[in-house]
This record gives sequence, C-alpha cells and structure tokens, in this order.
Amino acid sequence: MPDLGPCCICGGGNATSIIMLDFRCAVPGHGWGCVICDLPPDGASAVLCEPCTATWQADPSKLTVACRGWPAIDGRIPIDELSNEWFGHDATKHGEEV
Repeated sequence: MPDLGPCCICGGGNATSIIMLDFRCAVPGHGWGCVICDLPPDGASAVLCEPCTATWQADPSKLTVACRGWPAIDGRIPIDELSNEWFGHDATKHGEEV
C-alpha cells in the first residue's frame, strides 16, 4: 500500500482510501485526471483512514480538508480554499447518457 499521508478528517497517519473530488487541486498536475475524458491531472482528492471512510459515507459534510496535490507530499488545504469551478468526468465520453 502506498503512503497516502495523514487522513483528511482525523489527521491520523493510516489513510487507505482515496476520494476524487469535483474541484481542481491547488497544485496543478498533482491530482487525478482521466485519459478517456482528456482531463489533465488537476483534480482534487482527499484520503481517509478506515474509520473516517465510514464517517464520510454517513455524513459527507465531515470532510472539510483535501489534499493540496499529491496526498503524501503536498500537504492539506481546506476544501473551501479550492476553486469552486467544477472539475469532473464527461459522462458522454464514457458512453453514458446525460
């Protein structure tokens, strides 16, 4: 398992889940992307430990911090400091009807 750094909810060091967010990350080129949609690797993410994954699934508002860029090295940033510009998949390029 790669080192994902601390959990974005509790700050513990055993993050095991990666959540792709619909915002741009703070460090361009250090996020998630999609070769099908031709999205650059600029998507924000959050990483969670196992207990906090269950917490987030029950109440997504508990997640207020995201990864600035790459989870293990770029640090964390409050989600409300990320761009509010939507960043996400183009469903039509994935064969889905919109």
